[in-house]
Amino acid sequence: MNHEMFTAWQRRVIANAVVALAIAFLVTLTGAAVLAAAALFARLQWVLLPVAIGMLIAYLLMPAVDWLHTKRKWPRAAAVLTVFGLGTVAIATVATLALPAIVQELTDFASKLPALLQRATASASALADGARAQGPGAWKGFLDQLATSVTSSLPDLARHLTTMLPSILSNAISLLSAVVGFLIIPVYVYHFLKDPDYFASNWKMYVPVTNTAVRTDIIHLVGEINESLQAFFRGQCIVAACVGALAALGFYIIGVDFALLIGIWVGLFDLVPLFGVIAGAFPAALIAYGQHNGSWQLSLEAIGVCAVVHMLENWILAPRIVGTKTGLHPVSVVLSILIWGHLLGFIGVLLAVPLTSTLTVLFRHYLWRHLPAKP
Repeated sequence: MNHEMFTAWQRRVIANAVVALAIAFLVTLTGAAVLAAAALFARLQWVLLPVAIGMLIAYLLMPAVDWLHTKRKWPRAAAVLTVFGLGTVAIATVATLALPAIVQELTDFASKLPALLQRATASASALADGARAQGPGAWKGFLDQLATSVTSSLPDLARHLTTMLPSILSNAISLLSAVVGFLIIPVYVYHFLKDPDYFASNWKMYVPVTNTAVRTDIIHLVGEINESLQAFFRGQCIVAACVGALAALGFYIIGVDFALLIGIWVGLFDLVPLFGVIAGAFPAALIAYGQHNGSWQLSLEAIGVCAVVHMLENWILAPRIVGTKTGLHPVSVVLSILIWGHLLGFIGVLLAVPLTSTLTVLFRHYLWRHLPAKP
């Protein structure tokens, strides 16, 4: 290109346009790769979920195995088998102690469910009667229209169910493969604990960088991220267990039925930050409402228990156990859960916070520190 054909300003415009096109191409290529990976993970989530759970359990048990191996000089396999065996005994002991109570509560729930449904129906009928008294003509017309719509849609519903049968069978096969995957979680845990150096060193061979300094920097950064995520996962599991126990104790004190079941529900959902206590407040309030024949007092007390547990989690448990490992604002946590859940499904919900925290570390390390300071 003859540079004398263009002025200096025109050359700057062309150069900026070429750079802009290159950046747009890279952004588009990266976005396409992310979407393709998200679609792949969404289809394989029930295959990858047992692997993720196995990795999480290995994260929890790794400090004990490392202590036996490095401090006590035990062989790695012996340390893994010892920790694995003690963990299995501990889980079996807790299950033996808690299982009778859980079975009893499940039995009570099954026996009381018809009465709860009957009370809910009676409350709904009372609300309907009140609405009918305020506008009998309009309410009757609405009910008639609703009944007509439901009746007319039944043939279409049957036809849709028939067409959905192959999909249902396919999902059943996927569910069977997921069950098999969950059954081999102990195998994943054993190998993650026994051969951490294999997984920690082999990935370094595939870093697509030839520059030694940059390669070392990437490896060091990934190591820091891994240590941070290990601490986060361990802390979050401990926090979830404490929150579930506190919620169950609070529901038991105020007299809500099935307190242990609701506490387990809260603890499981609390593995997703900010959602555990909120997910537990709704069923607790409903059970308390049906338990007292439509009285809101016990429901409000149940919601109060959830609020107290939520405050204890945010002010005491999470800061002391998890600390500031992620550095994310609560609004960022909620948005990350929604976005990653949409992209990766259930695995995205579980891994939303560590994934967002990892991206934040990468941006801060490679992009934000190179931006010019504000004037």
